[in-house]
Amino acid sequence: MLTVKDPHETWRTELLTPVALQCGSPGLSTSFEDVPSQWRDAPIRTLRCTDADGSWAVLVTVVRGFRQQAGDSLVGNEFGRDPHTAYDLDSPGDLVFELQVTEDDGSDEPELLAFRLFGDPQAVGAEVLRWAGKKAAYSVSPSVERAGTRQRRARRQFDHRQASAASPPVRVGVVSDEAAADLGALDASALCWHFPRGNTGAYLRSAVVALAGYGEQRPHLRSRWLTARVEGEELVIGIDDLIPANQRHRWDNARWLWDRRAANTPAGLRWQVDRVEQAAPAVAAVRRGALPEALTNAGVETDPELDALLTGVPSRLSDAELTPTWVANLYRGLADLAPWRLDAAYRGWRDARQAQGLPVQDSVVLFGLGGVGAARKPKLALDHTGDAPLLRLIHTGSNAVLPYVHWTVPTDLDAHLHGWQPSLPYPH
Repeated sequence: MLTVKDPHETWRTELLTPVALQCGSPGLSTSFEDVPSQWRDAPIRTLRCTDADGSWAVLVTVVRGFRQQAGDSLVGNEFGRDPHTAYDLDSPGDLVFELQVTEDDGSDEPELLAFRLFGDPQAVGAEVLRWAGKKAAYSVSPSVERAGTRQRRARRQFDHRQASAASPPVRVGVVSDEAAADLGALDASALCWHFPRGNTGAYLRSAVVALAGYGEQRPHLRSRWLTARVEGEELVIGIDDLIPANQRHRWDNARWLWDRRAANTPAGLRWQVDRVEQAAPAVAAVRRGALPEALTNAGVETDPELDALLTGVPSRLSDAELTPTWVANLYRGLADLAPWRLDAAYRGWRDARQAQGLPVQDSVVLFGLGGVGAARKPKLALDHTGDAPLLRLIHTGSNAVLPYVHWTVPTDLDAHLHGWQPSLPYPH
């Protein structure tokens, strides 16, 4: 059972008071408290420094330590300490300041971010202030592409689409008999018009478009797919073994992009709006960088970590250094977002999984934020609250994604928003 007080409470308080005074900056609260210890029966008098929301804390106390020889410490500590005896200030050794940084990561116990020992109060106070200022130090102003640059690229892409649709350079490679019906319904002009494009307007050479799957279709198992890919200046139709869940360009549920049998699909089903002007305000907001506004107006919810990144602020202390990379990739990845389509996109993904008896408790990834070499990477994912779509930041090692055509601005709709008339037979 814990004793009522730390026997060295007064002594520790006196030694920690200069640190508390040094850390008395706006937005940072300091308090003394007794913290239980696994190494002794008595609690330990500790200085707690934290921000307004209490999501992280720096805990500072005084222990007995000893100077380490050069190379003895793997974490750069000048001092070491024996956890069994160090908290007894009557034991031998130097009086040193022990600093621990913890952050609430949603688990039962806070995550330990740092543990260090310091020989003087000014040094430990400076370290507290460094951690307290970390979010501000790595905050950035989100940036978006200039409207003129985007307009010129969109025009190049549109002109290339029109030219390729007028004289579609499509060649059929090795295709199995099971794809005969789909091959017979292939609209080469529509396929060339919609095929992903690079900045110059030419076909995106790395893209592999999955058109239709055959055999037993399980999202995370390889199966046979009718595909279109770039070879030279042509699109080549063939059969590939693909993992369907991992395909960014998967058009089996958007057949109007390539299949004559679906050419009369109405705009409401293709775009999730009936008229061009209904999409204009959301697209304009996204493209001027007002993502929070666009998401709110579309009824899309976001989690606290994503809220922080959308404003350019680190979502967590532990990842603060990655904030500039994550914010840049977040805004770049959402540059073509159609927020009003997210509800239908999630429901379509959910219904397809439920039809195969698969679980839907996980989110579906839109894209990754980069900057991490570990197996579990930070990614933007789409979920649902039951009432509204929810965008959230997750960490996962899965390569599964929601195909771009289901949550971005449809290419033909984008052309109409610019006032250009696509050479396609779709109703609009």
